[in-house]
Amino acid sequence: MSDRHLSRLYGLVVETDFDLHQSRPVPVGTEPDVVVLDGGAIDVPAGIADGEPILDHWWDGERTYSAARTPEGCVLRFHGACEFRISPELTQVVLHRHAAADPGIGTILTTGGLLAFQLFLRGLPVLHASAVDVGGGAIAFVGNSGQGKSTMATLLCADGARLITDDVLRVDMDGDGAVARLGATELRLRKGADELATLFAADAGPGRRRSADDRHVLRLADDAQDRVPLRAIVVPSPRHDLADIALHPVPAREAPFLLLRCLRLAGWQDERVATEHFAAMAAVARRVPVVVAEVPWGPPFDPRVAQRLRTAVVA
Repeated sequence: MSDRHLSRLYGLVVETDFDLHQSRPVPVGTEPDVVVLDGGAIDVPAGIADGEPILDHWWDGERTYSAARTPEGCVLRFHGACEFRISPELTQVVLHRHAAADPGIGTILTTGGLLAFQLFLRGLPVLHASAVDVGGGAIAFVGNSGQGKSTMATLLCADGARLITDDVLRVDMDGDGAVARLGATELRLRKGADELATLFAADAGPGRRRSADDRHVLRLADDAQDRVPLRAIVVPSPRHDLADIALHPVPAREAPFLLLRCLRLAGWQDERVATEHFAAMAAVARRVPVVVAEVPWGPPFDPRVAQRLRTAVVA
């Protein structure tokens, strides 16, 4: 393959013939778990693919993404953006960008949606989360889109934490605890949160670019470690009327249901996947405390929020 790219993301070795813009290299010659090839542009259909529906998500009256199991494997569609044709063994993937979509959208959805889909089908615990390493322990920020996951991770990284992942977090069980696996090395911020780049020291400022979906992307140092013990799961609750953080521990019996309301991919029709994922969230909640954090929100963002959260959660 020309221009071969190898990355280790969420515990999977991923080989692509296009750049994922991730700094999780593996030695040349490492056997990949997943190979993703660019199959060119097509008109991605608006409906779910023919076959057994296993995923069907709608938002505001429109189908946003779907998947069906076919004799040739699975067809995962992000409607209006791209389609992934996945082999039955999950090892071979062909990406087709929607003809009218930005060429870069396939890269974004490979790193996020496709690999999250892979984790779900492989029965691996996956959170819709950004996570950072604070003093050898991981804090994960879990929530739906726009809830502040990447913003919270950026605030802590500006305060000295190391980025473990953005948007998708694989969690592995480790005895009575759990560990966070390395994922995406870029933080994708919505308009307004991009000012957080100014909080970094001048000699440690992140690289910046604009993504295909018009997000501000910050590339941080890729010096985090894999399999960091997961110390806490924080569900941000942004509040413009607060002066300080307020933490609300979630009872263990309620925590799995809260995590299930914040899925990276929702609308599962496959009973096996849904059952396995509920069991995985229950196992995570037994091992890791889950808290809702009411957080003073910007812009402007108060850099002291990171210190307060670090002290409150880590202590």
